[in-house]
Amino acid sequence: MDALPGSTTPPASVQGLLDLLEEAGGSLQVLDPPEQVRAAWRRLIHTMRSGGHVPKGWHLVHRGRNSGDLVVELRRGRHPSKRYQPSARMPVSVPELLVDPHPVVDGLRDQPSRLPASDENRSRTLLLLQALCDEAGARGWVVRSGTDALLSVVVNEQPIEVRVREESGARWALRLVLTVTDADGGVAEWKDYARKRLEDELRAILEDLRRRARRLHDRREAAVRAEQLRLRQERERVVTAYRDQILREQVGAWLLAEDVRSYCGDLLTAGMPLDDPWLAWAYTYADDLDPLADPPVIPDDPPPSATVPAPRRSPAERTTAAPSQQRPWHPNRRWYHS
Repeated sequence: MDALPGSTTPPASVQGLLDLLEEAGGSLQVLDPPEQVRAAWRRLIHTMRSGGHVPKGWHLVHRGRNSGDLVVELRRGRHPSKRYQPSARMPVSVPELLVDPHPVVDGLRDQPSRLPASDENRSRTLLLLQALCDEAGARGWVVRSGTDALLSVVVNEQPIEVRVREESGARWALRLVLTVTDADGGVAEWKDYARKRLEDELRAILEDLRRRARRLHDRREAAVRAEQLRLRQERERVVTAYRDQILREQVGAWLLAEDVRSYCGDLLTAGMPLDDPWLAWAYTYADDLDPLADPPVIPDDPPPSATVPAPRRSPAERTTAAPSQQRPWHPNRRWYHS
């Protein structure tokens, strides 16, 4: 890159700038030029671009439009910003004659009752649908016969129905109306107008089909993800409830084992001999109950078909629960026994 003093004025012509860039190896730098010099460089750069003087296969870029060093570069290839500019699209061509029609369109020729009544619009409809089928096939979409609709275009596994009818009004007679309907009930219409016929709308119709299918696909994917999340959360609740039940059983067995040992100690204090059979059995029973004798591991998850057990009440809930009804009186039960 050649560096030029800030006072260097630009060449007098576009060709002079091209020669200067060629001598500099495609890139030159003007060191912080004053505003008047910078403006003169900008005008020359604009003339070069707008006048189509940039060599084919190259593009011109510059930095330092308003401040700092002014850098001008001639680079090979297409300007990066043009990659994101929508290109002008030609309208979809509609055949003048129905030659080698799509099977769906060919089937409609034998069902005139499903087509517009007027001869002209019936013919236009078949040609329009043929152009639509041709473009859909070129994009990898599938066209199927419709039951109520004339045909169904399947875009990314999303079927979209296409209908065509003719209508009359105060300002028009027998104009064509094309309607698309998606699986979620979304509807869009295109109609003949004085300055734009339905044939001119085919590109917009195809783009609507693509956007509509993408929206349906995204919506279906979101619904699948939501259902998967729900199932995962439900599974987590089942596993937690299952483990809660096992843990409560283990804690209950441990507490009972501790109570039995404490009770046996009280029996010894009360004078029961250590070799008493009942005492020996009770100690053995407590050892069998106690989970600490053989510490457990985390249990296996319940089978997928398992459901969430009924929730257990906490001690506080059991305390505040409504009292059970009094059991019938019995002569062997004192009034103060529950």
